[in-house]
Amino acid sequence: MTRLGIIAVGAAALSAVGAAAFALRPHRDRSSSDAAKPEAGNSEAGKPAATAKKAAVSTLYCEFTNFADQTPRVGFYFTIEQDGQKPVYAQIFQREQDGTQDDVGSAPRPAWSYDDTQSSPVIHSPDDAMQINLYDYDPKKTGSSWFEAGLRSVRYRNLGGKCRHSTA
Repeated sequence: MTRLGIIAVGAAALSAVGAAAFALRPHRDRSSSDAAKPEAGNSEAGKPAATAKKAAVSTLYCEFTNFADQTPRVGFYFTIEQDGQKPVYAQIFQREQDGTQDDVGSAPRPAWSYDDTQSSPVIHSPDDAMQINLYDYDPKKTGSSWFEAGLRSVRYRNLGGKCRHSTA
């Protein structure tokens, strides 16, 4: 009987972890992918729209957990715009542990600023209430990779976590 109880508890724990991972996964809804696409009449660098290359859209997804519990407490999803000297991280959504999600909607999206003058790069929220420390992060690296990150804010306190930088 105890063996059966252990199996039941293990199955319930795996189900809870799977449900949390499913609820906090980044998704690409129609509105965020449409916002990243150029309009039909636009051109790049003076080229007609028919011959213009599509720019790869980079994204950054970060999720942060409590230290004792590995269930993600909060997640952020950004598109990375490389228009200026430093990248701008346009926030797509913020997802809470209870499954609620704040979708930002269409442009203009909150622009988090990138600061690489410190030992580890940091992105700051527009109101400077939150910052995400990005450890071993290279924004020019192509592909998809996970790396360590930390969230610093009054609301969430100091949370550890990880981010995934993806390039389409």
